[in-house]
Amino acid sequence: MIAKKPYGLERLFHPKSLAVVGASPKVGGFNWGGNNYIEASVSLGFQGKIYPVHPTADTVLGFKSYKSVRDIPGELDLVIFSISYNSVLPVMRDCVEKGVKFIHVFTAGFSETGLAENRAIENELVRLARQAGIRIVGPNCMGLYCPKGALAWNKEFPRDSGPVSFVSQSGQLAGEFVETGAHIGLRYNKVASYGNACDLQLHDFLNHLVDDEKTKVVGAYLEGLRDGEAFFEAAKRFTRKKPLVVWKGGLTEGGSRASQSHTSAIAGSAQIWEAVCRQTGIIPAYTMSETAATIAALLRQPLPKGVNVAILGGAGGGSVTMTDIAERDGLQVPHLSEGTIRKLEEFIPIQGNIIKNPLDVMGALFFPARATGHGSDIMENYRKLFVALREDPRIDALLFAQRVELFTRVGGRPFMNYFLRRSLDAMKEFQKPIYIVLEKGNTLDGEAARQDAQGQYIRAGIPTFDNFSSAARIIGRLSEYRRYLESRKEEPGF
Repeated sequence: MIAKKPYGLERLFHPKSLAVVGASPKVGGFNWGGNNYIEASVSLGFQGKIYPVHPTADTVLGFKSYKSVRDIPGELDLVIFSISYNSVLPVMRDCVEKGVKFIHVFTAGFSETGLAENRAIENELVRLARQAGIRIVGPNCMGLYCPKGALAWNKEFPRDSGPVSFVSQSGQLAGEFVETGAHIGLRYNKVASYGNACDLQLHDFLNHLVDDEKTKVVGAYLEGLRDGEAFFEAAKRFTRKKPLVVWKGGLTEGGSRASQSHTSAIAGSAQIWEAVCRQTGIIPAYTMSETAATIAALLRQPLPKGVNVAILGGAGGGSVTMTDIAERDGLQVPHLSEGTIRKLEEFIPIQGNIIKNPLDVMGALFFPARATGHGSDIMENYRKLFVALREDPRIDALLFAQRVELFTRVGGRPFMNYFLRRSLDAMKEFQKPIYIVLEKGNTLDGEAARQDAQGQYIRAGIPTFDNFSSAARIIGRLSEYRRYLESRKEEPGF
């Protein structure tokens, strides 16, 4: 039998018909299976046909139910399996007979168990699919989230779409990333949780997303690879056109063992992974929040042209430790040029301030505004500071740590809001990448003020970070990505 040519992945994310095998007529209680996919698609406004499949039910969630996939009228683009692993092959044969284009196997219990008989079921699933030209997502995964295609496994996911796509071997982490990123203003084009990757793998999704005009940045959570060479080539092609941020799991001995029992993936060492990132232009991340923050920074600011940063917002020992952290993560905190120092001395008194990099000048720029009532003069000086730093050829970017809780406690919420508005106005003068550090508040009021400040910066397109160390580490990696592109005579075009 000659294998049928598979369909392109755009139809996977935008199906015109959807069947869910294992949907249940039972209402209420815990039903994490097929019903969630139907409810989520309805919530997102799915415009195609929805077909529940159940052996005895007449209707499920208001939709006519069918006893088997073969009984469904018309073409079927996507079938979701939410059934026991030992029932998968008969349903797969029905899908082959029906001419289904894609299947998503939510079901677990295959090669990740380590059992030969379970692996054999997975292998037979793949054999049947390849003969029929069917592409498989999974097994052992949450599947797809695409707001425009009205696909999701959680009806609480954002309904509006955006420029971020995310591909994950872990379903749990895919869902957490959607929620974590949404909290800092990220919105998504396509998200895929692909589990055991018996068919569709990370490189397949990258090869699709690289030409997807609605995807500007891709994040990924990766445990292991079945085809390292295909991934390597796909990543090299991808990163020359768009940024790729990858959180790699299984880099420790214990993590590697866990990844094999989770998705049957074979993980690699940290040293090998770091070499892969250097050679392909992948931007590495090592936590969920770091992945989301890196993507937000890529979307909201241009890549820094170098590693030289000005640090603003520290004081005393804080300035020293900030400098240590920045330079430990590959950044440089250079001396300001003599011209910049002379400009700053014109409006910042030497007493009580340090007019060098790192800059300890917030006392002159902030607190006197409350004490003297000359807020507008102070804010004009604030603008002059950004102009002077902009014109300094030694500075590529600004790391600005704002102690929102302290500022609010001393100046009050009304003045803090005024300060934020004027800060945003002044930052427009800088015209270089700006990264804002907003440390978590120690009190409920302090944290509320910080979150309000974060929201204002996000709406203005300025990335924020929860701590200075994370900000410095991410800026260093963005600078490395810029150097990678320049070494290959590529310009950031995303």
